[in-house]
Amino acid sequence: MIDVPRRLRRAILLNDLDLVKRIVRNNPVYLQNPDFDDKSNTSLHLAAKHGFTAIAEFLVEAGHEAELVSRNNELETPLMLAAMAGKEEVSVMLAKRFPECIAWQNRAGLDALMLVCKSGTGTLHLIPTLLLHAPQILTSYDHVGNTALHHASAAGELKALRMLLQYGANPLASNAYSWTPVHYSATPAAEAYFKTLIIEFEKKKAEGKRLEREREKQRSAGVRLVTDQEAVGGAVGGGERQRARDDAAIAGLPMPGLEWSPVERRRAMTPTEGVRAGPWPFTQAESGRPRAESGESA
Repeated sequence: MIDVPRRLRRAILLNDLDLVKRIVRNNPVYLQNPDFDDKSNTSLHLAAKHGFTAIAEFLVEAGHEAELVSRNNELETPLMLAAMAGKEEVSVMLAKRFPECIAWQNRAGLDALMLVCKSGTGTLHLIPTLLLHAPQILTSYDHVGNTALHHASAAGELKALRMLLQYGANPLASNAYSWTPVHYSATPAAEAYFKTLIIEFEKKKAEGKRLEREREKQRSAGVRLVTDQEAVGGAVGGGERQRARDDAAIAGLPMPGLEWSPVERRRAMTPTEGVRAGPWPFTQAESGRPRAESGESA
């Protein structure tokens, strides 16, 4: 008879979810089942590497990672193996379930983002998911100083290049040998495309800063600070404030110091409109508004 560890691994490789469930439920001690002949990869490593999402979800629900996210002899997590193999669906599931392991690095200093950039997959869902749950990995680097942008450039993965730049990756980051990601371009065409992307995003960044400065100037110009001296001097300069309010009323503007909304009904544009008598020296008590006269009548 075939032993339980081998039968479980075979069931996983066959993507037979029902058989995996039966073996695990009858033999819960073999849930993780590390394979010492294969870098100590566990059951979840095996399912993730081959992209078997349903089996991976069952293993997680059964408590495969209850104590700690499993790692093999190369310090690789199931997420890393799925990213290297280009299995986006199971990678996204693992990244959402265990976001704390996204930034972990293997023995070579590579994290999940670097591995997926090298594999050329994951530009649709995986890279955004990784950066959403662990934004710090955008500036992480391996043992020789290479960032994810370095690895994407060396692999010639142009979609990954563009996405990383959109999320703010530094195209001028240098590694331990003073090489930038552009220097690792896979082909001359890729290098030209990369440089075009850099110019495009730098222009957008500069335009965004310019617009922000303009908005800041507009906000500053529309704000008036009232000092304590002005507040105290209100009683002393009451006559000046009243004259300012009268002048504002003549012009149809809101009175100084009062709340006003642009949808509020405006005041009369002339001080005598609708008034039969008032304090103004040119107001006619009976006729209301004075009639304009020509020079000849004078």
